[in-house]
Amino acid sequence: MERGFGRSPTFLVGSERQRHNLEQLQRREQHLAEQYQKNKPLCFVASAYQQTHPAKAQGGHIDADVTVVSPMMVGVADGVSQIAEYGLDPSELPKELLKACEELAMQQLMPDGMKMKQGMYKGPIPLMREAYEATEALGSTTALLAVLDNSTIIHGKLHPMIAV
Repeated sequence: MERGFGRSPTFLVGSERQRHNLEQLQRREQHLAEQYQKNKPLCFVASAYQQTHPAKAQGGHIDADVTVVSPMMVGVADGVSQIAEYGLDPSELPKELLKACEELAMQQLMPDGMKMKQGMYKGPIPLMREAYEATEALGSTTALLAVLDNSTIIHGKLHPMIAV
């Protein structure tokens, strides 16, 4: 019989504690609020944490998950583990692809001082396509990007946009 992955027990937090946490969160938001500045570029402030499931680690499962966090882009990719049967590292393509995506995003989307770069960024699909064409690794992967574009101009005004 195959060993299945167990579920973690759900735990409940008391309503008093939830109220306290909510009040603390609202207070922090008030302290972090800043004055609106016209044409101020926005960026992601994020982090990522990965850990292989213990049952998968025991079974010798190759972890092919990759994440990338940068000011202009957040991404996750998961290589297809079955290609290891052909002697290929399933994490090589996702790592290379997200690294290329990050480099392109920084080149195309990072504001130059308070001046926005014009005409370079064409959207997340062309960015992914260009990054894939720059890779040399073989394999298969799924990928998801969230890209922050500070250069979109609508009716003559700058409107930051997120593309997924």
